[in-house]
Amino acid sequence: MLSSFVRGFENALTDKECDDLIEWFERDDHIGKTTIANRITRKDKQMWMDEKDSFYPTIQKVKMDMLREYLLEFPIVYRGARSLISPETKVQRTMPMGGGFHNFHAENSHCADANRALVWTIYLNDLPDGEGETEFLYEKIRIQPKKGVGVIFPSAWMYQHRGNPVHTHDKYITTGWYWYPQERPIK
Repeated sequence: MLSSFVRGFENALTDKECDDLIEWFERDDHIGKTTIANRITRKDKQMWMDEKDSFYPTIQKVKMDMLREYLLEFPIVYRGARSLISPETKVQRTMPMGGGFHNFHAENSHCADANRALVWTIYLNDLPDGEGETEFLYEKIRIQPKKGVGVIFPSAWMYQHRGNPVHTHDKYITTGWYWYPQERPIK
């Protein structure tokens, strides 16, 4: 019997932290990189948080706390590595009616992404039932976005997932990866 390695974390961020992070996202004074995707397969706005941004320490602490809890249940994730790192933080807004990236995909499907071990996401706002869920193809799991809830799952091919469309409200998340660091081989 197979078991799912998708785990949720209630109240990873407080309501106030979620609201403040959305407000930060909507301001125009960011240090990090901003991308606005307007392709057939993806339409959303993404901001990459810089280490100098005011929210960076809070998000860094929360995502590492979630990782520690996840690894208590699944220590094998280390796969011989001494640690996992999560240097980047992306904040993303998906707009209703045409926004988002709805193709099933894995998070380490390219050579440049091969060191991604796990994915983390925190939902920053609630959405109506049936909108904006994170859907997993093989696990038959749908996670309804709920303000402050964090999720961790493997980045591997068997965790094909997508963000389902939103129809009535913007969807805000913060997300990123836990990476296996580049380490020298043990001799």
